[in-house]
This record gives sequence, structure tokens and C-alpha cells, in this order.
Amino acid sequence: MRGAFPFLLGAALVLAGCMPGTTPGALAGKDHAPRADVDVRLSAVDADGKGRQAQWQGETLALREPPIAGSADIADVRYVLDDAKQPGLQIRYRPEAHQRIHDDTAALVGQRAAISVDGRVLMVATVQGPFGESMMLSGLPSVAEAQELAKHITGD
Repeated sequence: MRGAFPFLLGAALVLAGCMPGTTPGALAGKDHAPRADVDVRLSAVDADGKGRQAQWQGETLALREPPIAGSADIADVRYVLDDAKQPGLQIRYRPEAHQRIHDDTAALVGQRAAISVDGRVLMVATVQGPFGESMMLSGLPSVAEAQELAKHITGD
């Protein structure tokens, strides 16, 4: 990935936050699961500093282990345009992970969670409500950058 890409991506995603995505039926076609060598995680940020240390916009975060969701929980990743026609990344989870992710994010409402790819935190947002089937990362700077991130994750 380009040198400035991770920083720009993180800066853009923090503005958008983490919110439930479109329904899984809205994304018909072949699934694009993460490659085996790519680590995608949704992790709770521990306010007491307990967990795996990570950097995000000059802040040291503690990401709880195990993560709420990981690459093995993801059925599909692709770039999409959000409701405001802005580029984003849609992550759809496997059915067997839905209830666990819903329960874990319901317990985090009002707290922060982080999305990371290969150990690099891309976004930190306050959980506004539970989700389990899918999530949308909105506010990516361009369709090209959303496509590049999706391709890095899936290889497609």
C-alpha cells in the first residue's frame, strides 16, 4: 500500500464511525472473504489499558483479546457507496458469528471499538448500537482507495 494511504484512511474513517451496514441480501454475487494471510479484527478498546497495545493517531490503545470478530468470522468484504454516495467498505459476517458479534457489540454501546488490518488500526469509533450481520466503514476518501483496501484484504 502507498505510504500515506493508511494515515489518510484512518483519518477519514474516524469521522464516519462504525455503523450497521446494509442487509446481506443487498450484496448479491460471489463472496470475497479475507485472504488467509490478512488479519482483520474488530476489537473493543479497553479504557483501563489492558490488552494488546496499538497506535492510532498518536494515541496508544489497548485492544482487548480475543477480538469481537476476526478474519475467520468474515464472509465478504467489498467496497460500496454508502447512503450518502460516499465510498466505504462493507463487511458481512458469517451466519454462525452473528449472535456472538451482536451480543458483544450490544455490551459495548457507548464504548470504543477499533477496526484493524494486519495490526494497523484503521478506525476507532464509539459503538452506537449492536450489529451482527454486517457493518459499514464509511467515509473513505475515494472509490479507488476503498477498492485498494478491499483488494488488499481479499486479493480479488
